[in-house]
Amino acid sequence: MRFLRSVILALVAVQAAACAPQIGDSCSSASNCSINGDRLCDIAQPGGYCTVFDCEPDRCPDDSVCVRFNPQPARRAIVACMRRCESSGDCRQDDGYRCVGPDDLAEMDLDVEVRDTDVQRFCVAVDAE
Repeated sequence: MRFLRSVILALVAVQAAACAPQIGDSCSSASNCSINGDRLCDIAQPGGYCTVFDCEPDRCPDDSVCVRFNPQPARRAIVACMRRCESSGDCRQDDGYRCVGPDDLAEMDLDVEVRDTDVQRFCVAVDAE
């Protein structure tokens, strides 16, 4: 009986972890992003955006990248983990998110710096017009 109870508890724990919110998921409060308080909800983004602010290079959770928006002057920069992507299909397109890189945003007169060395594209809300 104890063995069966242990197996059931292990399966519930695995299932709960698989449903944990990811960077870039929609949210309306920080509790939607993490019960541990290690992720916040950026409600300024369409549909909310689960993220970690003030990230360090190569320190974001899996499937995300550290991005610095408006890097100059440094005191005005916003640094946050953003969802990694290869195409816009990896992003919340219905909420206006697209897979972009720094060059794409530079064409829109937006200044960003990807702080991770191996990833250059991430999901961000962009005006489609």
